[in-house]
This record gives sequence, structure tokens and C-alpha cells, in this order.
Amino acid sequence: MKKILYFLLIISLSAKAQTAPSHLKYFGFAVIDCGYDDPLDNYNISNYISEVDTFSNVAQMCVFESHDNIIGRVNQMNSHCVLPVIHLQSIFFEPIDTMAPSGEHYSLKTDFHAQWNTFKSINSSVLDSTKVGAFYIADEPFWNGISFQELDTVCSLIKSDFPGIPLLIVEASPTLPDLQVPTTIDWLAFDQYGIFNPSVDTSYLNNLALLKSKRSRAGQKIFLIVDDQWLPDYGAAGYPPDTIRYMVQHYYNLAASDTDIAGLLAYLWPGGLDDPQQLGVRDMPQTVIDKNIEIGRMIKARFSPCSTSGISDNEKSNQQIKVYPNPAGTIIDFSFKNSERAPIEIIIYNVEGAQIIETKSNPTNLVEINIENLKAGPYFYLVKQGGKILQRGKFLKLH
Repeated sequence: MKKILYFLLIISLSAKAQTAPSHLKYFGFAVIDCGYDDPLDNYNISNYISEVDTFSNVAQMCVFESHDNIIGRVNQMNSHCVLPVIHLQSIFFEPIDTMAPSGEHYSLKTDFHAQWNTFKSINSSVLDSTKVGAFYIADEPFWNGISFQELDTVCSLIKSDFPGIPLLIVEASPTLPDLQVPTTIDWLAFDQYGIFNPSVDTSYLNNLALLKSKRSRAGQKIFLIVDDQWLPDYGAAGYPPDTIRYMVQHYYNLAASDTDIAGLLAYLWPGGLDDPQQLGVRDMPQTVIDKNIEIGRMIKARFSPCSTSGISDNEKSNQQIKVYPNPAGTIIDFSFKNSERAPIEIIIYNVEGAQIIETKSNPTNLVEINIENLKAGPYFYLVKQGGKILQRGKFLKLH
């Protein structure tokens, strides 16, 4: 019976052409830069961006205190051609009692204005739409007792300061009937786990329809929270870790068929977070990892933060830029066509996100940068003109 099931699954999966549609712009994982060390491996690591960068264009970054300096972390993620989804809940909300459906009731901090101003002041250099994918306001707000008034107050404050950065909330499926969505929210999602094929599951599809009905204005986009994990309960239900690849494919198929859905956020990359035996994608068989790579690369190939046709969609330019040679030795050249009148700025970062070189020049057709003193290895560049990002990319320094 299982052999027949697997055969039918493979046939149904192969029937879908694996080309990402234009409405599906984002793919990434939870808990990529959240100070969390996967207990299921044999080494210490709490930032996984280098493991997922080739097939992600967004990734969760956690903020825990208003004094957190995330400049280096944002630059590092950007240098990997990934935009952070910055989780801000700890700045604005705190647990006060157990009187919420989740058993942990969060409420707005009395000094939230001061906390937000501190965070903004410290990190002002990276808080813009060219560096940040979204602000993640709250995880399951109504499940955790956050009122609409509190949520709306926070969203209005953030949007007034950073109108170009999308705002995201994710609600728990049991409290979707109670959800109210501020008009300032841009991205909406809900989480519901343990469903093998959401495309045909009545409960999941009803919740997706309910989420859509909660939108408070035109233009608010839906994200799917991909059940990209393995728990002991899944094994008890007859789904070993290898079958998670089919689950991921089913989520992608649903997203590809629905133009209201703008992205997939997978829960999660490292394991052991919710259960000692919980497997994240990195802990599962290679077939599961490969399926995530396949889907993520399709989406990132269309919308990469390191390309002029990337995520922001607001950085159109007539510029044609060539960067050569690559790999480079002592000199790397940036060649421009149709150069505009504004000065050209080129910034080079190392793999840790630290700024190594910054050069500004008058409008020109060629900028030569001496990289003789750089150590051998990969580097990332950003080209700007007139306040617009023209191009992001990567090059390799030889010797």
C-alpha cells in the first residue's frame, strides 16, 4: 500500500512544472539569525545564513532588546543576497499573565515609544527597504492576547517611520475568527501544522479563505507558513522524515496556483526548538534539503536582492553594469552604459557583512577599484546612484 501511495505522490508531483510564477517572490526560513544553536548537531552555530543563502531571499532575524545593534547582522545577511525579516515583538510587547488562548498573555509595554526610538537610533543606517525585507510585528498576536488596538498602535507607529518596509503578522489557526488586521499590515499568514497536503485539506483551505476575508485593504498579500519540520507525532501517523519533501512540494503547488500568495516562509531550519526530537530541514534526509533547494532557487532566480530586477521592484534603471574580471586579481572594473548625472557609489563587503571599500565618483563609464590588499575569497558589492540601488552582486578575489 505504501509503495502505491509513494508512486501516486511522485506522479502528482511530476505533473507540476517546476517554474516559479511571477507572483511568488519570496522564500525563506524561520530561526536563521535568532541566537539559537541547533542541539541536534555536534558544533556551535547560531547563525545559519551561509547554509541557506543560495536558495533563500528572506530569512528571520530576531531582536531581543531595544539596545540590540543589528547593523553587522543586517549587512551580513545582505552580503549573502538575503533580506532579513526582523522580528520586533520583544521591543513592543511583554508577557503579563496567563489569560490568553495560548496560556501566555502579551500586552503593549508602557515605554514602547522609548524602546522603539532607541532601536531606531542605534540601527538607523540599515533600516530601509533596500536592506530589510519586512518587519515581523508579532507572532500569533490574537492567540497570545494582543488586542487589535495595541497591534494597530504599533503598526501605525512603525509604518509612519518606515513606509517602504512591509509589515508582517502570523496568526494561529484557532484564533483566525478573532483576527482583525490593521490597514498598515502588508503581509498576512497563519500557521497550521500536521497537514500533509494543504491543497486538498478542507480545514486548511477554509482557514486560508478566512485569512483572505480578514484583509482590511486591497494589496495585502498572503504568505504560507510551510510545515517544514518533522516531529515524533508525524512518524506515529505514518510519515517518516523523508516524506516531508512531498509536504513541501504540496505547499509550493498551492502557492504557485494562487496569485494572492506572495511568498513561502518555512518553519523551520534548525531543529530541537519545540521538541527534543524535532527535526529542522538541516537535520532531515538530503532528499528534503534538496526539495527546499529546488523550490527556493526557482523563486530566488526570479527575485534576488542582488539583481536589478529583485525584490524591491522600485529600483528600475537604464543602467547596464558589467563587473569584471570575476574572479579578480588586483583590479576589478565596473563598466556603465547610459550613465546618469548623479555620482556613482560602490561599496564592497566581506562575508561577515563588514564594509571593506567605499568609493564615490562623478558620472563615468568605468570605475576601477584596486583590491590588491584584500584577502583571497568571496566578496559582495553594492552599486548606487542618485539614492537608488542599481545592482548587488558577488565576486571572487584570487590569491
